[in-house]
Amino acid sequence: MNDLFLTNYTDETFLSRLKQCFKRCVSFSLSVSFIKKAGLILFEREMEEALKRGVKGRVITSTYQNFTDIESLRTFNEWQRKYSNFECHLDHVCFGDNGYHSKGYLFEYDDSLEIIVGSTNITRFALKKNIEWNISLVSKESIDSYNGAMNNFEFLWERTFDLNEDRIKQYSILLDYAIEKWDMDYVNPMSQRVVPNSMQRKALKELRRYRDTGVSRALIISATGSGKTYLAAFDARNFDPKRLLFVVHRETILNDARDSFMKIFGAEHTYGLYTGNKQDLGCDFIFASSNMLARHLDEFDAEEFDYICYDEVHHIMADSGRKIFEHFKPEFLLGLTATPERMDNKDVFDLFEQNVPFELRLRDAIINDLVVPFKYFGIRDELVDYGIDDRHKMSRIISEDKNVDLIASEINKHKLNNQKLKAVAFCVSVAHCSLMADLLAERGFKTLALTGANNTGERIKAFKDLQDESNELEIICTVDILNEGVDIPGINMVLFLRPTESSTIFLQQLGRGLRKYENKDYLQVLDFIGNNYKRSIQIGFALGTLGKTVYMDKPFIKQLIRDDFKDLGIPGVEIHIDELSKEEILNSLDNENLNTKKYLKKDYENFKKYINKPTYPSHMDYIESEIAPDLNRFIKCNLDGTKVRSYYNFLKSIGEENVPLFSDEQNVFIDAVEDLLPLVRVDEYLIVNQLIKKNKIDVDELLGYNSKVNKVSLESALNNLVKKNIIKQEALTLEKNDEVVGYLDDLICYGLTRYEAEYGDFEGVYKLYSNYYKEQAILLNNLEYKMNIKAKGTYVDEESETAYLFVDLKKDKTKQERTNYKDLFLSPNVFQWESENRTTAESTIIKQLLSAKIVHLFVRKVKVEDNVLCPYTYFGTGTLTNMRESVVVNTITNAENKTLLFDVVLDNEVPVEYMVDFEVPNLN
Repeated sequence: MNDLFLTNYTDETFLSRLKQCFKRCVSFSLSVSFIKKAGLILFEREMEEALKRGVKGRVITSTYQNFTDIESLRTFNEWQRKYSNFECHLDHVCFGDNGYHSKGYLFEYDDSLEIIVGSTNITRFALKKNIEWNISLVSKESIDSYNGAMNNFEFLWERTFDLNEDRIKQYSILLDYAIEKWDMDYVNPMSQRVVPNSMQRKALKELRRYRDTGVSRALIISATGSGKTYLAAFDARNFDPKRLLFVVHRETILNDARDSFMKIFGAEHTYGLYTGNKQDLGCDFIFASSNMLARHLDEFDAEEFDYICYDEVHHIMADSGRKIFEHFKPEFLLGLTATPERMDNKDVFDLFEQNVPFELRLRDAIINDLVVPFKYFGIRDELVDYGIDDRHKMSRIISEDKNVDLIASEINKHKLNNQKLKAVAFCVSVAHCSLMADLLAERGFKTLALTGANNTGERIKAFKDLQDESNELEIICTVDILNEGVDIPGINMVLFLRPTESSTIFLQQLGRGLRKYENKDYLQVLDFIGNNYKRSIQIGFALGTLGKTVYMDKPFIKQLIRDDFKDLGIPGVEIHIDELSKEEILNSLDNENLNTKKYLKKDYENFKKYINKPTYPSHMDYIESEIAPDLNRFIKCNLDGTKVRSYYNFLKSIGEENVPLFSDEQNVFIDAVEDLLPLVRVDEYLIVNQLIKKNKIDVDELLGYNSKVNKVSLESALNNLVKKNIIKQEALTLEKNDEVVGYLDDLICYGLTRYEAEYGDFEGVYKLYSNYYKEQAILLNNLEYKMNIKAKGTYVDEESETAYLFVDLKKDKTKQERTNYKDLFLSPNVFQWESENRTTAESTIIKQLLSAKIVHLFVRKVKVEDNVLCPYTYFGTGTLTNMRESVVVNTITNAENKTLLFDVVLDNEVPVEYMVDFEVPNLN
């Protein structure tokens, strides 16, 4: 036999060789430093089959750099219990500072020996994609190499720990805290002490995880003021580059960026600027303005920098930015932005290969003290009619003397004592902007109108003057100029002098004033709410999104409004809405259908304007934008009495131009694929994607996408796709062209990306407090063929002695109606469930339910809202106890029916943030 050179791209790949080795061997010994479950699963079947036939197997792996995952160790530990011929050892600080970094695979056959050594760890990228080199030694001349490796293996075996459950738990705890310690180790003790904040630690952990899987570029989206520059410095510290380039769009922040890096790296490196005035090209770390860099790219070698950070990366689509991006070839490229709304199309995300390891929500930024909290005052303005369609007429009414007097008095009432007023007022139009500036000036305020007609210098001066304590300027009146990503950290008041058309724009403009600033404890927000304000609902939903809820329905929003949003649970945030405004919003919630074409079209148009998209927004735009409506509202709605089923049909129904023209067959296919959203498993989309690209299904290629994709789940998905007529006999009959393939590629990318964001790190079947439609919950556990429907909303799998309860709280009913229903939470860990009428303890369903050892509880607040079916929320597992009889009285006939009541004692107590939403008694 001959020795072989193996890569992922040789005729015989490293992975295929490895599988063959396990099929032939009589013993194996692996010493592999890094092991991930997604990689192990690629040959797990062959490895376990070898153990089943009695092959002796040993594995040494490590906790070096905290890379090996818990799932792999649990698999090995389970094999140790099942197979007496298998053992696993763990290098857990056994060799001190000497990193455990071996990649060796030793096999003994009936008539020969083989050793494979090289660069490949057991990760999915290493086994499928990366450039890896390995050599297989099988010739007689290689026997000495095998014996030398085996001797070293025995040496390592004797000095490493037996794998057991305690060591797995110990390592698991280490993983939880590793990134914080890891980052802090890098802080230069001689420099000013700077440590990562909580959000930065999460982002650093994700960046490291992405890089460890072979990713060479990533995009971080983080709220303004949350420390993006320090995050870049910490990540660069983790990467440890010899030469670094930091690129910014605005030259004014270069010095601050350089100072941030100096605080992290200290005197280890030299730091220089590259601008029109300074060219410190001999330094290790260069901080450059994009305009200067683009003009002098010929002075730089393409591979001169091994780490590049591009701040305000939304500007990369400009000519200068693209030139820089295309010129340099760093080992790693990091993009930073707080304003992805400036990304006019998805190209910028494609440039980063859709790698977005971290995105910071406004709620999290406030809770973690990265931005200031706010105090919101919804003020009833009875002098203005917000039902007027004519914007010019509305602006004239808002500008009448009585109304301006009201606005002025409220500003004086709420402005901070002993502090200069620094306010931004959002107006209806450019004309209204100028008019309000003049009228407020007449009432003693120092004002300025700022619109798109002002040049950059004028804007910068205005921002500076507003924040300057010695300058008289107090109020800048504007329309939407601050939507462009400009922040004035010193703002202490925001004024909404026009109706809120969109929760997206509301949150965007609110966020402009939340940046931390000296002596700034919070932001004051004054929102003037006029009469006939049908879209006042948007205020409720915008503020409601700051809560940690799972599915915002009208009853929940109404409860928040009545209680002044006290249950949002965000320290420092106060929301006060006067009683007349509350009544206006509550009436709108009762009388307005938010899923009519009028509302949905307006929400769509607001979002399209928000991201400045010349054509229709793609599916991915709804993920990639900082603030976006839920795309599923457009997909799941009913328009003109017909279920839409797809984004494509929604676009056609609202009259969007430039939409591709698909055939009836293509349209039906798109509807069926899109109807699967939102994904709770990826198998169907993986199969469809493979069929679109390769016209065949290769199950082995799909295995290992994640730890939940396996032969059973793929078979379930195939059956589901056939059942829904998406495929026929494992074949795709779709007529393909560039337009339909492009649309489907965007759709599948959206589905998979959203899944990764919501379930990517979750290893179980059902995720606590996540949303599932009933069909999804059944399919997710691959139970569709053995599940029996025993009663309405009740499913029992007798084989596993498991029951599934799907319950409606009926929060949309009146209090009188709801007295007939007894499904409710009795406490944070007890749910009372009522059987159907005329159910007895002797009935088959009750006997089977009582025999179930595990109960999965899914609760839905309302069944249908505004003609759209609502999902259930998963509250975990529990046990059925305390069966008792109950009587239900028909309010019409006064007839009595008997039911049975049970207590479902939950294994997980309901967190406080869900108590108001699901009417859970808070016993504390």
